[in-house]
Amino acid sequence: MRLAAVAAALLVGCTPVEEPPEGPEPLGVPDYVPTDITFYAFGDPQYGGGADDKNDFQVTALNALAGTPWPDGTPFAGEPVSDPRGVMIAGDLTQNGQDGRISPLDSDELGRFESDYGLTGDESLLSLPVYEGYGNHDFDPSEPGDWHEFDWRFYYDTDSTPSADRVSERNPDRLGLTQVAPDDAGHYSWDWGWVHLVNVNLCPADEPSDADETSRVRDPRDALSWLEADLELTVADSGRPVIVMAHYGFDGFSTEERWWTDDQRDDFLDVVDGYNVVAYVHGHVHATFAYQQDGLDVLNVGSPYYTQYNADDRGHFTAIRITDDHFVAAEGAWSPGAAGTDPTFDGWVVSKDL
Repeated sequence: MRLAAVAAALLVGCTPVEEPPEGPEPLGVPDYVPTDITFYAFGDPQYGGGADDKNDFQVTALNALAGTPWPDGTPFAGEPVSDPRGVMIAGDLTQNGQDGRISPLDSDELGRFESDYGLTGDESLLSLPVYEGYGNHDFDPSEPGDWHEFDWRFYYDTDSTPSADRVSERNPDRLGLTQVAPDDAGHYSWDWGWVHLVNVNLCPADEPSDADETSRVRDPRDALSWLEADLELTVADSGRPVIVMAHYGFDGFSTEERWWTDDQRDDFLDVVDGYNVVAYVHGHVHATFAYQQDGLDVLNVGSPYYTQYNADDRGHFTAIRITDDHFVAAEGAWSPGAAGTDPTFDGWVVSKDL
C-alpha cells in the first residue's frame, strides 16, 4: 500500500509540496466512538423519466418512515426506526442530464432534483441531509426519438455534463465530509460514528469502459485510485466498517461491458480486500434486491420508479442500521395510491453480526 503522505496527496489532488486546495484536510483514522446509526439509501430519482410524481412520493415516504418498527428477522425487530442521519442516492439524478439551459425539451431536471431533495435537510421537501452521486444518465444525452432528435451537448459551450459536475460543486456545502476528490471528480467520504462511508459515483474504476463510443463518454473520473487512497488514509488497519456507494453493481444488467468491465470489477475487489466493507450500495437497475459478490454484501437499494421494473407497482428504498455489533438493511416500500404516506418494510432483509 502507499504511504499515508502519498495517499493524502492524491486525496487533495496535489503533490506533497504543493498547497492543497480549499476543502477538508485529510484527517487520518479517527478515534473509535460507540456507534448506532440509521440512514436510508436508494438510486435513480431520474428527473425527466418515469412518472412525474414519483419523487414527490419518495420524499414523503423518506420523511415518514422514522418510528416504523424494524421488521422481524433482525436484532432490532419491533424497535422504532430512529431519526436517520441522511439519505444516500446512488446515481442517475436526471434522465437526460439537463439543467434548464436549452430547448426544445426546456427541462430543468437537475434543478428539480435539488429543489425536492436539497442538500442539508433545511432547504427542501426532504428533511434529511443528502449524499448523492452521478450515474450513466447524468452523462447520457437525450437519445433520438419521435419527439426529439438532438444531442444536448451541442447546446452547451461549457459544462457539457452539468448533472455529473454538480456533485463536486455541491461538495463544499455538504455536511460532514472528511475527504473530497480534486477538481470535478465529485468523489467524497464522510464518517457517521465509527462507520466510514464513501461515494465513488458512477463506479469504482479509473477509466471509462471502451465497449463503444457511448461508453467512453461515461467517465468514472479516477474513482478507484481515489477510493484506494481514501481507505489507506482513513481506515488503514483499524477494522472500522466501510460502506461504498456507486451507481453500477454486480447484477446481470450492471455487468454488461458497456457499463464497467470484468477487469474493473476485479480491480475494485482487489482494492477493498482486507478492509471491513460491510456493504456495497448501488442503483442502476430500478428494482431492488440483496445479493453477494465474492463474499461482499451488495445492496441494490431500489428507486422511486413505480410504473416500471417493479412487479408490485410501488416505489422502493432501503433503510440501514449499523451498531457496534450488528448490520441490518431492510427493503422499504410505498404505494402511489397513498402518495407515499404509507412507507413500510415489506421485502428482503440482510442482518449480520459485526
